[in-house]
Amino acid sequence: MTRLSVAIRLRLILGVFGLIFAVLAVDLVRAQWLDPVVAPEWGNGVSPRVVPVEATRGVITDRNGVVLARNVPDYRLVLIPGLLPSEVEPRRAMLLELHARTGVAIDRLVQATDTHLARVDPFRPVVLEEHIQTEQAIALRSSLAGLHAARVEATSDRRYETSGALAHVIGYVAPIPADRAAELQKAGYSVEGRVGLTGVEAVYESRLRGEAGRRLILTDPLGREVGMLGDNPPRSGSTVELSIDLALQRTTEAALRRGIDAGLSIVRTVPGRPQPVPGGAAVVMDVNTGEVLALVSLPSYDANLFNGSTDAQAFERVLRDPGHPLVDRTYMETRSPGSIFKPLVALAALEEGIATADTRITSNGYISVANEYDPSIRYIFKDWAVHGSMDMTRALARSSDVYFYLLAGGYREGGREVFRGMGADTLAKWARLGGFGRPTGIDLPGETGGLVPDSKWKEKTIGDPWLLGDTYTYGIGQGYFTVTPLQMAVLAAALANGGDLLAPRVVRGIREDGRFLPNGRQVTARLPGTPAHFETVRRGMLAAAATDGTAFTGVPTDWQAAAKTGTAEFGQPYPDGEFDTHGWFMAYGPFERPEVAVVVYLEYGVGSTHAGPVAKEIFEAYLATRGGPSRVSQPGGTP
Repeated sequence: MTRLSVAIRLRLILGVFGLIFAVLAVDLVRAQWLDPVVAPEWGNGVSPRVVPVEATRGVITDRNGVVLARNVPDYRLVLIPGLLPSEVEPRRAMLLELHARTGVAIDRLVQATDTHLARVDPFRPVVLEEHIQTEQAIALRSSLAGLHAARVEATSDRRYETSGALAHVIGYVAPIPADRAAELQKAGYSVEGRVGLTGVEAVYESRLRGEAGRRLILTDPLGREVGMLGDNPPRSGSTVELSIDLALQRTTEAALRRGIDAGLSIVRTVPGRPQPVPGGAAVVMDVNTGEVLALVSLPSYDANLFNGSTDAQAFERVLRDPGHPLVDRTYMETRSPGSIFKPLVALAALEEGIATADTRITSNGYISVANEYDPSIRYIFKDWAVHGSMDMTRALARSSDVYFYLLAGGYREGGREVFRGMGADTLAKWARLGGFGRPTGIDLPGETGGLVPDSKWKEKTIGDPWLLGDTYTYGIGQGYFTVTPLQMAVLAAALANGGDLLAPRVVRGIREDGRFLPNGRQVTARLPGTPAHFETVRRGMLAAAATDGTAFTGVPTDWQAAAKTGTAEFGQPYPDGEFDTHGWFMAYGPFERPEVAVVVYLEYGVGSTHAGPVAKEIFEAYLATRGGPSRVSQPGGTP
C-alpha cells in the first residue's frame, strides 16, 4: 500500500469522525439552547434549562437627538405553573393562597395553569399582571415570600415623551395580537412579547427589536436557579433617528390647531344638519431629499394609552371619537384638493400644447355652456370673482376657475370649437404623472393612493356617462378626484426641484454599532416638463404669493416663496345652495433655491383665509431654525 493511499484513507476516517461530532454538537446546541422544553435531569433533581433574555428595544429620536420613545423600568407578576403541586387539592389550596396574597382572581389563576404553553413548558412564566407600580411591586414581593410558584419580575415598558404630537408618526408597541401570534412565535417572539403595530414602531420593528439572548442555567426540583452553564447575551435594538424636527413639529401642531378653530368659525348651524367634526393635517418636507421635517394630523391621541397601563375608559374614548384620531390625515385620508391642483393642470396644458404662457382667457365671473342635446338649456359654471383678461401667470396668481375650466374641457359655442381643452383622460394621465392615484412610498404603514378618475371610470363605477361639467370640475381639483396632503407635498417638491417625485421619509437613518446608516434619497418617478414650462408654473405660484395674489397670507414678510391656495366644496348644500369647504395651502421656498415644501389641509375653512396663516407660521418657525429669513425683495405685483 502506497504512502499516498494511506494518507487518503486516514483523511477519510478523520472526516467521518468529524462529521459525527458535528452532528452531535448541533443536536446538543438545539436541545440545550433552542428547544424551550425541560431537558432530562442531571441527577439529584438538578436540571438544565434554557431561559430567554429579552433584548432592550432601541430608542427613537428626532433629527437632533431628542429622545421621543424610550424604555422605562416596569414590573409584572408572573406564575410558574410547574411549581404548583400536581395533586388536585394541594394545587387548589395554593391557588387560593395566591389569590389571597395577590388579589388575582381565581379564574385567572386557573386559566394561567391550563394553557397549551403551560402544558408544553410548565416552568415558563405566565404573566398575570403588568405595569405594577414600584411600591406595589415591593409589597407583592414581601407578600409572596415562601411561595415559589409566583414572583414579581423586573421588566421594561415603552414610554412616548411627546404625547399626541408624534403619535401617528412613531406609532406604538402593544401585546402581540391573537391573529399574528403563530407568525411571530415562529420568528422568535415570546408569547408575552410586544411588537410595533403602527407607525415607525411597526415599519422599523426588525431594527428596533434587537436580538434576544439565552441563558443556560441549572435548576433545583423547585425550579430555582442554582447555577449557570452558559450565557448568550441579547443584542439591543438600534436607535432610529427620525427626520422630524421636534420643535418644528410642535409649532406646526399649535398653528394647525389655531387654523382648525378659525375654519370652524364659518360653519353654519342648521337644524338637522350633522355637527362638524374638526380636523386637519400639515406636511413640511425637504424638497431636495424627501425628508419629512414635520407631519401633523389632528385630532391625535396619546400613544401611551396602548401599553395597557392606562385607564381603559380613556382608551375607549379614543376608539369612539368621531374625529377618528387614530387615522393619520396626512396620508391615510383623501379629499378633493381644489385649486392647489391647478399648477399641475397648467403644466399639463403647456406640455400638451393646449396653451402657452401667453394664452389669454377672459373671465367675466362665469361661463355659460349650452346643453349639447338642447341648446336652449344653458349651464352656468361660476368663477369666484370677475378677473378680466389673464395670461397663465395671472390666472395662477388669481386662481381663476374659468381659465382652468377652459384648459381642462375647452369651450364650444354654436357648434364651433372656440377653445380646445385637454379632456378628462388627458387630465387623468397628468394626475398619474404627478404621483396621484398611488401611494407616495412613505415609510409608514397604511398609506392610501387616492382616486384618479377618467371617463371610463365613471361609466363603470357609477353607471353614468362622463360629462363636460365633470371635466370642468376636474380642472379645478374637485369632483371625483381625491388626494392626500402628503401627495400634494410631493408634487410641490417636484415643482421646486425640477420634476423629481421623491419618496417621503420620516426616518433619517439608523444608528447602530457606532455607525450612522442614512435613509437615502429615493426618486420614485419623474414629472415630465421642459425647464421653460416648469418656470412658467413656478412664476405663476410666485405671483400668487405676492400682495395681490390669493396666497399672500401664507408667506413671511420679505421672503419669496411659490404658493397656491385651494378651497374645495364638499358635503350637502345649505338651503341657499352654498357648501362647506375644505381649506388648502401648498407652497415651497425660498423661491430661488428651494429648501422646503409646506402643505396645510383644514377639514373646514378657506385656503387663503384660514390655511394660509397656518403655513406662514410654519415657514417662520422653519426659518428660525435656519437663522432667520433670507432678506430678498418681494415683488410688488403680478406680471
